[in-house]
Amino acid sequence: MVIVTLDAHSAGPAARVSRRLAQDFPGLRMAVFAAAEWGENPAALSAARAAVAGADIVIANLLFLEEHVAAILPALSARRDGCDAMLGLVADPSIVRLTRMGDLDMTKPASAAMQLLKSLKPKMKPGAQGGEKTMKTLRRLPKILRLIPGKAQDLRAWFLAMQYWLGGSDDNIEQMIRFLLSRYASRHGWRGVRSAAPVDYPDVGLYHPDLPGQHIVTDLAALPAPPAPVATVGLLMLRSYILAGDAAHYDAVIRAFEARG
Repeated sequence: MVIVTLDAHSAGPAARVSRRLAQDFPGLRMAVFAAAEWGENPAALSAARAAVAGADIVIANLLFLEEHVAAILPALSARRDGCDAMLGLVADPSIVRLTRMGDLDMTKPASAAMQLLKSLKPKMKPGAQGGEKTMKTLRRLPKILRLIPGKAQDLRAWFLAMQYWLGGSDDNIEQMIRFLLSRYASRHGWRGVRSAAPVDYPDVGLYHPDLPGQHIVTDLAALPAPPAPVATVGLLMLRSYILAGDAAHYDAVIRAFEARG
């Protein structure tokens, strides 16, 4: 399985969960490639292209910059028909169109299921409210598609994969991999391995390294605080980094401010 994405913070969960997956998927090899590295490191781009060329399942996401898309699109296109499945998630339309999972082929004319999705798609509005409505719809669609037999189940799988990825904790990345391998891997011994539903995390929340679990709460009163603060500082952080456990840089800043009250 090869994941091609924008930056390297998602590599941590993939590396950590690969050890837990080894028992159910013996011989599984995973690799994550970050497009942000390609400009300064041509060897990293060459490695990504080579990995895609030999991959059984490919996930490409968060690729929007023209230079990133142009660099990897030929390799993805060349491998598309030869791999077990290819997913374009939250990416440039040229990447998303390469999606091929079972009966779902996004290069073909829209099916009845796709027409249904278009009718359910919320009208985007600027600001947080539009984003929240979009996320609610994303969570609701797999439940709706579960009721539609046949080809719609592969479309449901695509939306579930997106939901796993956007909630990119170790647990969700592990379950996404389990789900895709058990459904699409050509190795029959891997078919039917169970996977759990995506874990939902707040779209907007409060973070502190001393909080349990994913270190996220939604109640301001639940945040730890210095015993006698002299001021309050708010830091705006990226949710994806926190869920992926790539937060040491945030933690250092928080500790430095706390040391000053």
